[in-house]
Amino acid sequence: MTFKPDKRTTGACTAMAVACLAIASLAAAQSLAPVPNPGPHPVGCSNVEQDFSRVPPGETAQMYWRGLASADAERYVTALLTDPAHALVVTFAAPADPALYARWSGQALTYALLVCYPTTQANDRADYPLPGGNHVPRMQRGAEAPLLPAPGPHPLLLFSHGYAGSPLTHTYLDALVAFASQGWISVAPFHGDLRYSVFGPENPASKRYVPVWEEFVAMQATRPLSLAAALDLLQSHPQWRNAVDLERVGAFGISQGGETLMLMGGAELTHTLNLASKPVIADPRLKAAVGYVPYFGRPDLPAFGAEQAGAASVSIPFLAVSGTEDPVAPLPVVEQAFARLPYSRGLVTLQGQGHDLEPPTGDDILTWAVTFLAAHVLGDGDARSRLNSATSVVGGIDDRKVQYADAGRGPALRDTIEYHHAGLDHYFITADAPEAAMLDEGIQVPGWTRTGYVFRSWSPGDAAGDEACRFFGTPGIGASSHFYTIDAAECVKVKADPAWTYEAIAFRAVSSAAGCTPGQRVVTRVYNNGMGGQANHRYLVDDTEIARMATLGWLREGPVFCVPA
Repeated sequence: MTFKPDKRTTGACTAMAVACLAIASLAAAQSLAPVPNPGPHPVGCSNVEQDFSRVPPGETAQMYWRGLASADAERYVTALLTDPAHALVVTFAAPADPALYARWSGQALTYALLVCYPTTQANDRADYPLPGGNHVPRMQRGAEAPLLPAPGPHPLLLFSHGYAGSPLTHTYLDALVAFASQGWISVAPFHGDLRYSVFGPENPASKRYVPVWEEFVAMQATRPLSLAAALDLLQSHPQWRNAVDLERVGAFGISQGGETLMLMGGAELTHTLNLASKPVIADPRLKAAVGYVPYFGRPDLPAFGAEQAGAASVSIPFLAVSGTEDPVAPLPVVEQAFARLPYSRGLVTLQGQGHDLEPPTGDDILTWAVTFLAAHVLGDGDARSRLNSATSVVGGIDDRKVQYADAGRGPALRDTIEYHHAGLDHYFITADAPEAAMLDEGIQVPGWTRTGYVFRSWSPGDAAGDEACRFFGTPGIGASSHFYTIDAAECVKVKADPAWTYEAIAFRAVSSAAGCTPGQRVVTRVYNNGMGGQANHRYLVDDTEIARMATLGWLREGPVFCVPA
């Protein structure tokens, strides 16, 4: 994630290093670079070979993929599989709980799976064509084993499609392949929703017809069970058990699939019309999940009990990516559940977007998802840093990170590094690792060198401390310098001042008004008193350096915040 100036900007940077630093740092702090799509890996997939001649006249293969039942026929993809012995199919018994599973309580349930995975350049298996023109890339046939790159094992992604869809539906298959190309072994059950419930979450009749309501509850409750069963199968399967890393399991769900992942993470499901709720499952193997346009119920029928109280039982980090104009999964309903989540959580809004399963660009959604899962499943500290500071993805649709918190996972500490520009005699601090790397490189914005002074701070998304607002003087009317404050009222005041441009939350620190506690250090602000014609501040924890600046005519403004020792 770097700012890439054109030739005019590069020339300006030579003459106006502080202004260009503001532009470059703002881009670094507030934007995520889109992940490559497709990713670095070619993709192969498991065996889902089918005999389409079995589809009777007047029917389609898609009816079987979706599980469409009728009065005289039950349809499911397993009826079309040419080689079921070498396809991935799992059967398990639903729990004996009629309140959740209705007539399927205690019954055997069968699910087919599609697994797509990163493969090697040497994999020359043929793609498998599907009705409608799509294809399954490099599909295994017969007893062929998956061809995976070394070394393993590989992280695992559970993929849950939307209501009445299937992993072979064009949009869902494309998403599944995209995650596999990023290095995730991606497994998707054919949920077969229409075997259980013949209407979707958008149907207003659900609250007036109790038998159909019970079927809808059962459809919702069985979905997370199928994901857990998929993990069980891969854990024991001779071709997969050494390939998947069950300590690194993430998930991505679309629409109803977003609700499915919340339920797998421990959320309670609304199972009566008076909004009683109860847990379905809480699988500790799932480490984090992302929901795109996640369906969390309707205003009059929330998915997780009265006032979404059942969302408080979720035990995993969760990122929701929602459309602001979504009539099926309304943003206020998502926000109500989001506010209940006790662990790391993020909310990204797509401005003006409805319940669009084929958005103008999937790159923004993929970027948010891959970054979030890298941070919370793979333990990628750089991804976590970028996730904390970014507010959108470069280019693409109008996406905005409106909320993010790392609550419950322990505070992440950062180095807040000071730089000096000898030509301008100005100082600058940053806690953003990509920005520091850009300054160290000295190409895009030359002239800045480390002073050797560093203090620790908390990351912007953590629960510890208060947010440090970062401002830069508005070009033409403001000071050519940065300013930082953790005073919320002062932040609001400065945001309203046209002489200052708000950039981002730089880090988190604690007010020094009552003094710093043991285990903390006080940060003192000194001011150059306008020497050289431009205001500039330093933020220091070293008493000797503070005293030295006083001998050079700088004013000691006093303690401004406390940081970790």
